[in-house]
Amino acid sequence: MEGQSYTPMAPVEQEKNFGGAPVNPQADGTGAADIQSPPQTGGISLRPPYPKRRGTGRDLALAGVLLGFCFLLWDALCWAAGLGLGEAIGLLALLPAALLYLRKRPGRLGGSGWLWAGLYALGSVSLALSGDGILKALTLPALSLLLLLVIYERLGLWTGAGLKSRLGDIFVSFSMSYGRLGAGIWALTHTGAEDSRRGRHSRAVLAGLLCAVPVLLLVVPLLISSDAAFEGLVGALDWSVAGRGLLALGCGGFMALLLFTLLFSSDRGPARRTPGLGKGLEPVAVSAFLGAISAAYVLYLLSQFAYFTDAFRGLLPKDFTVAEYARRGFFEMCTIVAVNLALMVLALGAVRKEAGRVPGPVKGLSLFLCLFSLGLVATALSKMVLYMGSFGLTRLRVLTSVFMVYLAVVVLAVALRLYAKKLPVLRLAAALGMAVLIGLSLSNVDGIVARYNVDAWKSGRLDSLDMETICWLGDGAVPTLTELARDPDPEIRKAAQTELRSRDQEEDWRSWNLIAQEAADAMQKR
Repeated sequence: MEGQSYTPMAPVEQEKNFGGAPVNPQADGTGAADIQSPPQTGGISLRPPYPKRRGTGRDLALAGVLLGFCFLLWDALCWAAGLGLGEAIGLLALLPAALLYLRKRPGRLGGSGWLWAGLYALGSVSLALSGDGILKALTLPALSLLLLLVIYERLGLWTGAGLKSRLGDIFVSFSMSYGRLGAGIWALTHTGAEDSRRGRHSRAVLAGLLCAVPVLLLVVPLLISSDAAFEGLVGALDWSVAGRGLLALGCGGFMALLLFTLLFSSDRGPARRTPGLGKGLEPVAVSAFLGAISAAYVLYLLSQFAYFTDAFRGLLPKDFTVAEYARRGFFEMCTIVAVNLALMVLALGAVRKEAGRVPGPVKGLSLFLCLFSLGLVATALSKMVLYMGSFGLTRLRVLTSVFMVYLAVVVLAVALRLYAKKLPVLRLAAALGMAVLIGLSLSNVDGIVARYNVDAWKSGRLDSLDMETICWLGDGAVPTLTELARDPDPEIRKAAQTELRSRDQEEDWRSWNLIAQEAADAMQKR
């Protein structure tokens, strides 16, 4: 076939052109030819891996909407001070845009899908209501995952219900965006009929503009050097605004292209994986692994029995101060609980099942790890309660305590899952984790910490007030600082007034949030 051009022709003639493959009459006796697939030439397929699909007006509208809101999102991320209203609007608008585009696709948004959609909307709104920058920064990647879950639930793209299948499907989703960028770009640049004059002209204009960029980069500096008037005109322009806009447009355009490609190519779905039957790790090996860890935990329980009982009774061991006793081993306990949880999930997912059931020894050892982890959580929380009662609250103490409670609920769910096979542990952990993150963001942790410490100090529960801790808090602590700025104690009053003067409230609608607005109002009233 070298040197021979291929043109469409009648089926029989087309077949002969590919080398005279035999024509097989169909069984229905009509004599219609069943064309054989064309042979491979030099190891290169004559067909693309999947048929290209031209974009429609609906696809172009989606791309435009995504570009607009992604530009707003990145403009706020790059140039606004903190996460606020700009990011909230940009993220919140992506959800209805995606669902409206997918409304004609088969499938529906079930109960889980509406749960993810509701959490996504609430998380997006929380960016404009909360003043906690750290928690809002953690919310951003969680919102990306929630949007992906909504799309998967809407289109029914899950290949299985287990943890391994769900994580694999989420990983495969990246191939539906990054791996199919070529299909998305081709669809946006090839709309309508193939011989459409408008489409050809649009592509030609875009190619001409792109080719002009390097030439302009060379010519414009020469024009500036050659003429003072042109130099003054160019110098009067605010290039920083143009540069910021181009950066936001570049980042937002790439994000919009990824999301468009994911939605555009979602009808093809991810690569379906056929799970192997009877595969997995030997139950004896998994039991030996969990048994060795459990034996170490048994020795630990025997050696620490007195400490456990003292912790629950609120008593200090001998020769220990409150601070030393509470801090010793607290974060190590948190780490052990997280490691145990990961080990149980991996072991239960990797062990070979017997008729779909977890082997008895693995189940028993996993249950022991759950109970041991719950005991560690209870001990760690009792230490933290004792510590906070003696020294007050900080952000770290509050967030760590909430995280330990979350881990305890997940561990309890894993323990119940050993005997209740239909309990959706992964869905529960994801939904609860997102709900806890949004709840913390909306609860104004900084305001709670400042208010509790001041009230505890005034009531005598705390011997002193740690002004350094309060001054390190965010905008949520400003109302309490304005109260302390009128305190009779001169040192506390001076520290609060100095801190309030150092807080510069920038006015930018993109970074607006409710807590910052309340802080600004409180500073104006003082």
